[in-house]
Amino acid sequence: MPITPAHHIALVTGPLLSGAMLSLSLVAVPVLLDTTTQAPQLLHQWVRMYHYGHQVLPTMAVGTSLLYAYTAKTVEQQSKSQHLSQRRLLTLAALATVSMVPFTWLVMVPTNNELFRLQAASVMNADIIGFKGVRKLVVSWSWMHLTRSLMPLAGAVLGAAASVWA
Repeated sequence: MPITPAHHIALVTGPLLSGAMLSLSLVAVPVLLDTTTQAPQLLHQWVRMYHYGHQVLPTMAVGTSLLYAYTAKTVEQQSKSQHLSQRRLLTLAALATVSMVPFTWLVMVPTNNELFRLQAASVMNADIIGFKGVRKLVVSWSWMHLTRSLMPLAGAVLGAAASVWA
């Protein structure tokens, strides 16, 4: 079966998603850490970075995953046995891409919540936590986010592998 437009779009949006996510951990967070010396400012900057990322990135993950799933279903309807490997790879691509969502809920939420709590508290009391403590939390978040960023990349690799069977 030839590569569908949905598959083509997923092969673009998956790596784009992963790259955008990686840029937060590899570029944005280091810039924040290198240019900020006050805990309340670092907390505010992290909250704003999270806000903008949260508006776009989960939606891209779900959308890309749905494109892979749709393509897998299309392959299934075309041939029941001939494209089994392609269908499996596309299904795995969909699951790998969207796995960043449950990873966030299960692994990252406690750190996210603590950063949000500290930011809200720092508005009333700038000395609520020292800079080193906030920096440690942001660095920890960045490593978790880096891990999460590799999930859509794994989906893209699996989706590209599926195109070999096209």
